[in-house]
Amino acid sequence: MRLSCALLGNTQAGIHYHKEDAMKSVIMSMVATGLLCFGIGVAQADNPMSDKEASPSIKERITKDTVKGTLMKTEGEYYWIKDNDGKEVKIHVDKSTKMDKVVPGDMVKAYITDKGHTTTLQRAE
Repeated sequence: MRLSCALLGNTQAGIHYHKEDAMKSVIMSMVATGLLCFGIGVAQADNPMSDKEASPSIKERITKDTVKGTLMKTEGEYYWIKDNDGKEVKIHVDKSTKMDKVVPGDMVKAYITDKGHTTTLQRAE
């Protein structure tokens, strides 16, 4: 009887040991997944200009004038774009303007109303 109790005790200890291993494995997998997701987030944060956000509608593409060139400077709601002919064009943007993240020196394309308001400003490719 002692032998069977000893064997039974060892079996239960073995099961307990396997449960601990399984739990450790699950926890380590969760930690590894969390670190991987954190690393991907950091990589994306490293390049905030990587995503293009603004996309003009079909109507904008057909009915709006466009200015394409180099973004020269920004002052509040006004941006200056130098087109390929060397002419600087002042455009107006506000909260309603769909915009990519742009900085002076970027090649951009602006969709502009006849009153000079920019509906979409995107980085040109």
